[in-house]
Amino acid sequence: MKKTISLFLFTLINLVSIAQTEKLIDSEIKKVTVYQEGAEIMRQANINLQKGKTTLIFKGLSSKLDSKSIQAKGDNDLMIVSISQNIDYLNKVKISSEIEQLENKKVSIKDSLSALDGLQKVYRQEKEMIIANKTIGGDNGVNITELKNAASFFRSRLTEIENKTRALDKIKFTLKTEFVEISKQLLELNATSNSPTSEVKVVVLAKKATTYKVDLAYVVNDAGWEPNYDLRIPDVNQPLNLFYKAKVVQNTDEDWKNVKLILSTGNPNISNYKPELNTYYLTFNNYYEEPTRQIIQNNQPFKGTVRGTITDAETGEPLAGATVSIKGTSQGTVADFYGKYRMDMPWNKNKLIFTYLGFIEQEQYVNSDQVDVSLKPDESSLDEVVVIGYGSKSDGLQGKVSGIKVIEEEEHIPLAVEKRQTSTEFEIEIPYSIPSNNQPYDVTMVEYQVAADYHYIAVPKLSDDAYLTAKIPDWTKYEMINGKANLFFQGIYQGETYLDLKGFEDTLSISVGRDRDILISREIQKDFSKKSMIGSNEKVLKAWEITIKNTKNVAIDLVIEDQFPISKVADIKIEQIESSGAELNEDDGKLTWKLALKPKEKKVLTIKYEVKYPKNRNLVVD
Repeated sequence: MKKTISLFLFTLINLVSIAQTEKLIDSEIKKVTVYQEGAEIMRQANINLQKGKTTLIFKGLSSKLDSKSIQAKGDNDLMIVSISQNIDYLNKVKISSEIEQLENKKVSIKDSLSALDGLQKVYRQEKEMIIANKTIGGDNGVNITELKNAASFFRSRLTEIENKTRALDKIKFTLKTEFVEISKQLLELNATSNSPTSEVKVVVLAKKATTYKVDLAYVVNDAGWEPNYDLRIPDVNQPLNLFYKAKVVQNTDEDWKNVKLILSTGNPNISNYKPELNTYYLTFNNYYEEPTRQIIQNNQPFKGTVRGTITDAETGEPLAGATVSIKGTSQGTVADFYGKYRMDMPWNKNKLIFTYLGFIEQEQYVNSDQVDVSLKPDESSLDEVVVIGYGSKSDGLQGKVSGIKVIEEEEHIPLAVEKRQTSTEFEIEIPYSIPSNNQPYDVTMVEYQVAADYHYIAVPKLSDDAYLTAKIPDWTKYEMINGKANLFFQGIYQGETYLDLKGFEDTLSISVGRDRDILISREIQKDFSKKSMIGSNEKVLKAWEITIKNTKNVAIDLVIEDQFPISKVADIKIEQIESSGAELNEDDGKLTWKLALKPKEKKVLTIKYEVKYPKNRNLVVD
């Protein structure tokens, strides 16, 4: 008996000892390094530890983290013994208070709509009863007074019923519209509410009992950034203002609140293995055979836009605000007031999930562009109907759930640029908050004032406009990468362009837009242009005059391009007569003038050529 008690006490002491060596850690995201694809999240915690070995448990982390990327680092007297990770299906992403409020509001609206339907049903029954009992009097008939009173009652009551029914329809319309809007917002907010989380266990060995700082870092793939530039040119005699910005997006299931952001041009998802050359054998009939494509026989996915209507299986009424989602993804949409929806299906998915409050969830395979669904009421969820202030005014939805969020800062964004061996990092010192909602957020990185050379170029044969081109020498020092750019000239938006920075040139050339202050015309000179016959040949003389005027108050450099025709057959002879000193490319007949125009200066250029060809042949000379 004593041995049994001793064994029990020994086991209990060991269990308590083991329990004491596990510690649940409350950590905060301090820094996020965002790659063009993926992000490294760095969490930090201050932990009071006893001497010896302790298992630190980090709960509630993103389930999308790459387990191979997990790193832990402690103070000097703390040794990291081991790291492990597993998915926690019980501890799911927390539902925010905003979601709870909206869900409660949906229930209230649904109850109110049910009460309104019941009230309208009562009015319909009363109307049917009045109409069914409109025959008055018996065998003795009825006097005029009674008839008038009865007619007045019928008219008055039926009119009142019609007015009240219409008023209830208006209230229902307002409530259904609000229900749809709430459903749309919940679709955004609920995209990650049911996702599992990760749990990371870090076994540490402390040399002494004290408070230690522990950093936990891991890479999550569902995040990234892309560059976005603003190019602002005040005038052609001033430097170009380059605003280097980024659009950051993340759907990691973890909100980044007041974190230090580092934007890196690196990409951890790209293979770092050097490609290897295999032996290159030449044989006859060395064509490449395309691989055989696998054909899905059953439930073949439909790729494209799917449309349909969601209705109540019992009443046939459209279910406004019903939610449609693609199974296995966070993508979804909401049915409109008439129960209609529209959804773009990805190529590898073939099933939709339809849900509506108080109805049984239904899954449906998609094999065509039209999928209509009738949902059945969930009898187990039907509770007592309560009228909840359906005549009150809606408070409206709080916040925005779609579109680009711009994080505005009045002060200049301080930024440190660090050039690493294989990437460049932009370290932004002002903290940013970026929620996990898969929406792009604008982050201002840095502003450069760039010395640029401005040139105009025009092709009068094709357009009367002069196009401004900005040339940026030694552009590589600005650490730019490929991306979209918004162009502004003299405060006017000129449109969007794409900066392709893969070239090897030292000077970056950017086409900014048209400048209406430079007037250009190209007209044929009829007095010099003529057609004549000489023997068996026909001769056509063409003369063109190009007029350019700089109406600006500053001098400009302008390149004008035109051309002489080039003959491809021996029977067509071309004589180049006049080109006003242009540079001529003999191979393609291209003419180039490099002009320096003073303010208000005007210049005239002439092109003249003659074409001779057999008179029995047709030839259009322009």
